[in-house]
Amino acid sequence: MIKSTISLFCLLTLIHPSAGADNIPWPVKREIDLASGFGDYRSGRFHAGVDIRTGGVTGEPVYSPVDGFVWRIRTNYQGYGKALYVRGPEERIYVFAHLAKFVPEIDKIVKSAQLEAKRYYIDLYLPPESIKVIVGGLLAQSGETGAGPPHLHFEARSSDNRPINPLSHGFDLADETRPIFERIGFQVTDDSSLFDNGVRKVFYNVRKSDKSGEYFLDTALYFNCPFGVLADGYDIMRPGGMRGTIRKLTLYIDDVPYYETTFDTLDFSVEKSVNFEYDYSEAIEDRSKVRRLYSEDGNQFPGSKAKSGFRGFIGESVDERPGLRNGKIIAEDCCGNQATLTFSFYWGPPGNIFNLDSTVTVSQDTTKFYFSAIPQYGDFEIDSVATFRNAADNWGPPNFAKTLLTNDGKVVATVVSNTLRPLVLRLYLFTDKKGVIRDNLFNGILEQLPKPPAHTAISSDDEGLWVTIGSVNKAASRAWVKLYHGDSLLGIEEAKMFNMRSYRCFISPKQEYATVDKFGLILGAKPDGPERFVDSLKFYAIGFDAREIVSHDGRFKCKFTENTLYRPTFIQLKQNLIIGKVVMNLNSDNYEIFPEAFRCREEFEISYKMPGELPKNQLTGLCWLDRKKGNWVWLDNVIENNIVSTKTRGGGSFAAVIDYNNPVISALNIRPNEYYANPDLPLRFNLRDSLSGFADDRSIVIKLDGEWIIPEYDP
Repeated sequence: MIKSTISLFCLLTLIHPSAGADNIPWPVKREIDLASGFGDYRSGRFHAGVDIRTGGVTGEPVYSPVDGFVWRIRTNYQGYGKALYVRGPEERIYVFAHLAKFVPEIDKIVKSAQLEAKRYYIDLYLPPESIKVIVGGLLAQSGETGAGPPHLHFEARSSDNRPINPLSHGFDLADETRPIFERIGFQVTDDSSLFDNGVRKVFYNVRKSDKSGEYFLDTALYFNCPFGVLADGYDIMRPGGMRGTIRKLTLYIDDVPYYETTFDTLDFSVEKSVNFEYDYSEAIEDRSKVRRLYSEDGNQFPGSKAKSGFRGFIGESVDERPGLRNGKIIAEDCCGNQATLTFSFYWGPPGNIFNLDSTVTVSQDTTKFYFSAIPQYGDFEIDSVATFRNAADNWGPPNFAKTLLTNDGKVVATVVSNTLRPLVLRLYLFTDKKGVIRDNLFNGILEQLPKPPAHTAISSDDEGLWVTIGSVNKAASRAWVKLYHGDSLLGIEEAKMFNMRSYRCFISPKQEYATVDKFGLILGAKPDGPERFVDSLKFYAIGFDAREIVSHDGRFKCKFTENTLYRPTFIQLKQNLIIGKVVMNLNSDNYEIFPEAFRCREEFEISYKMPGELPKNQLTGLCWLDRKKGNWVWLDNVIENNIVSTKTRGGGSFAAVIDYNNPVISALNIRPNEYYANPDLPLRFNLRDSLSGFADDRSIVIKLDGEWIIPEYDP
């Protein structure tokens, strides 16, 4: 909606409410109900303030919470919209954004600057004390400029312009509601390990105790590779209220502090660390309350710190004690309300707890397997052991095996079967904490399988490369993945068997894997057996140095610098041929960059060399496909020498799209040849564009009798 205002707004009266001695008054005179909290996840940044609800309407009076002066004024179609900055005591800064109107004294300054520059966008820094404000002095009216729905975005900042949490810096809010836990997660933190279910990250729902504010995980898990803990929870200030991020989380292991993260202050210079404080893959799927309780390379957020000396990773120390461990996460809000999540887990050695000592053939159909335990066996509180058999993709106890656990920590598994050789058998250990440990895989891994791998899936994510090998054999073996560039062997990785139907391998990026365009898959005891080749995919390990990656047709390119990524990753570039480009208003095929989301320190360039010198090329721009909304999103394009280029912060689906459609003006509130007696009547109309949109405020020009008028555009 466009509204071009010709006259100033009416005078608004200043009021002086009494402020409490200990608390700073809020900028609105209504019950404070928040729509977003301090530190909440936003794409590529933290939420630097709090969003105050205004009852779903604009026009709520906004008052100064302190004595001071107007320091800065900004107007923009996007972002903060109309925004006001006040400096108060101790040089602290208070920000009010998405405003609808300024008071006349401020509005006059804004309009004068806009008219002089013939720009709606302005960013004014005023001389100190030029516009003084007092506690309770009226500043503006709330609105929805820059972002809707109607609300007041409010920030408190330190004297050096760092956002601080209003709720822990003088702004009181009635809150007697504890934070809430929903899930606990665990993430592998080394380069190649996998959990028992074949993934590197797993979540479990937690249960609420009968005691207020207490949650627990009722199963004791087993880990034998380094991992970090994730907490999925939120803070509410009233029942049914907004779900904000939790101010403070502290992780304890055996009552020893391991990691602590507190959202009391932020820093704009490290705001991209939001993708490390929150679990990135969960956040982009709209599960934006999952917090990491460990530190990754690239995280510069100063409010988080490891207490253990190992970045919060559990199992990174060689001195880690095996056996039962007890964990606890304490969540605390700004008002001191606490919730506690307790969990238990067993930490084990890299190998097995029970090692196979000998195998004895008793008769033609009976075999006994003898195991002895590691010295720390007693620390795992094992109360029973069973032999499980794998059938296809299922594990379960067979009726032909009996397992005896002796008092001295030995196990005898007796198997009665005429076909022992292909049977895949494993020891399952059960603990008195309801834990299950998948231990020794002691039978059925053959030297060679008769049928080659099948149903192979190869993909990448923000961490690395995943290879899943399917098998149709009725037996199992070891599995291997060979990586090639052309006919050059780059490396060999071993896949982990989860059942006779599925093997999985996770491959971290390495410099030697710079370009991988062929995979050799082997099912056998050694990686020198017959290979099944997969050569229809191409992966690139980026992040080690500057790289230019070119599509199959040589027209679409991705350029990465040394600073693009926080850490190396694999990407895949695919080209999908499009038939009937003209009908679809396309000037290119479809190009896909996988994974669709990965963490970038800065944007990287993508470009497309357009075919021929054609008029339509000047109407072309690279677009990203928003799969959820099903439409193209026009990017900030530059055309030079018949090459259209732009920058992006992640992957997805891209194409060069032609914008043939002009903007459309409709619903003008003033009709031709009509007489209007009101000299302050604002001009209003709707302005729509189907694709490329409006670059900035200079894209919209309104004149009355040849004179430029301020165009207020509300997207």
